[in-house]
Amino acid sequence: MKKIIMMMLLAVMAFTTTATFAQTKKDGTKDMRYKANKTVTKKDGTPDMRYKANKTVTKTSTKSTTAKKTAKP
Repeated sequence: MKKIIMMMLLAVMAFTTTATFAQTKKDGTKDMRYKANKTVTKKDGTPDMRYKANKTVTKTSTKSTTAKKTAKP
């Protein structure tokens, strides 16, 4: 009886793990509906910066640190 319960438990675990990690389409390409697949990389593994998801936003100061020169006529 314990063997049957253990086998059923293993079968359920195997089914659920394959269902959660199956984030590809039938043709083998990534399914872009999932967040884990949204980052697009180039062939060498670096992120492709043409895509918005790969761009990092850096905030820069909009105020100028140089003193403005006023011209007197």
